[in-house]
Amino acid sequence: MIDKSLNMFLMVLFGVSGIAILVLAWVWPMPASERIIATFVGSTGFFMALIRALLLKSPRVRTDAEQSMVKIEVKDKP
Repeated sequence: MIDKSLNMFLMVLFGVSGIAILVLAWVWPMPASERIIATFVGSTGFFMALIRALLLKSPRVRTDAEQSMVKIEVKDKP
């Protein structure tokens, strides 16, 4: 079984830090070259979080799943 807690933590970490970098890059006055680099870094973090979220939500198909017959016996109460 895959542990989803690490993926969820990384998704939140990359998403929040990416959005924070994007907001700060466009709110603070800075040269255009620094703004382009900060926008690239922030959008990379945001898209990494988005990709992790999509992978976390995608259904995993198991190839070893088989159906088995179950026999149930019911006893009548006296």
